[in-house]
Amino acid sequence: MNAVGDPLVWQVPDLRSPNQTSQLVAKVREQGNRRLVLDLTKTGAVYPNGAVPFAATLAYLMHERSLPIELRFAPGSQLEHILTPLTLDGYVRGDATLTNSVWMYGSEADAQRLTSMFMDALTDQVACEEGVIDSINWCLYEVLDNVFQHSQADTGYVMMQLHREHRRCAVAVADTGIGIQKSLALTRAADLDILRDPGASIDHSLKKGVTSKGGENQGNGLFGLRRAVEINGGWMNIRSGWGDWALRDGQISFGTDRTRPLADSEDHQSTLVDWQLDCSTKVRIDEALGSRVTMSSEFLESIEDESGVHRVSVREIEESLGSRKLGAEIRTRLVNYLSAGARFVVLDFKGVGVVSSSFADEVLAKLAASLGELEYRRRVFIESASDTNRALIETAVSTRLGFGERPEDS
Repeated sequence: MNAVGDPLVWQVPDLRSPNQTSQLVAKVREQGNRRLVLDLTKTGAVYPNGAVPFAATLAYLMHERSLPIELRFAPGSQLEHILTPLTLDGYVRGDATLTNSVWMYGSEADAQRLTSMFMDALTDQVACEEGVIDSINWCLYEVLDNVFQHSQADTGYVMMQLHREHRRCAVAVADTGIGIQKSLALTRAADLDILRDPGASIDHSLKKGVTSKGGENQGNGLFGLRRAVEINGGWMNIRSGWGDWALRDGQISFGTDRTRPLADSEDHQSTLVDWQLDCSTKVRIDEALGSRVTMSSEFLESIEDESGVHRVSVREIEESLGSRKLGAEIRTRLVNYLSAGARFVVLDFKGVGVVSSSFADEVLAKLAASLGELEYRRRVFIESASDTNRALIETAVSTRLGFGERPEDS
């Protein structure tokens, strides 16, 4: 389509909800043969449930429908990932922020790798109670993989935000596939009265064992996510086609809005799954799924040695974290191991040179202060440390336990 006349300029106020995606589709209908300019130079708050469906729909409109759309954003702005989402092929560690950016992925292998990367970020940055990390890990991969199992889309889009202070994790996953209603209808996976109603179709898809693939799988991905959110006290929203579904404060609501503009009401109704979990509240994925068998923790298994001891190589952690704030992130990771159910953790200092006093204070001394001396001595063990490092660590621990929080840390 050739653009003619003056462009239609839309200054996008924010990306804090999926409503801006509906507005984008409305602007496309309004543009006619004109070029549409999306001005993001003054865009305010950006949340996953706003940025992810916007990026997915924009990619569909520009690349599959070849519509003349231009984006304007400030040089170096993180909003560039709305136009060009991050991909695993083009990502180099340190080049861009892992969280707070929209990612595009195109295979189940990509979904698995992204899940692993996101979980590393969560483990290092947010202190989580028992079961939270394993639950988010399971739910995240299930929803990412649903794109290929049910939507008939070639790509999915995802963004995670971590709120350290409030200990919350927010995730949004979107695609521009056929939508939940049509996915169920193709295999008649529900009664006709449900299939005629987009909102009721979403609600049906969240029930245990429901799947659009017949007997090929258990269909518990969305159900498991829903139950985890319910148990945890978080919140969850799904928008697919004209349907909406929400879980807030333990209450479920769903409905249908046929006035909502869709990019394509036939084959590209699109789906957005958006949720937040409270990392300070326990939740177990086996409990969420109603399993009578306790599932092992993949998170803890990753550090379990042959004798069953949960052992952490300080050198390996330092190398994996690169130039990030090592002390605080290592301490958060250790807190998460203990919260996940490890009776004790062995810190292996093999191959580590002399640690700095600030490192000893940030990691071990602050951990001792938060656990209390008795609990710290029972659950955190130092191994293969040089006499110098042991002395530095003990000095830092004794100082902090003896004098409490220092003024500069408060």
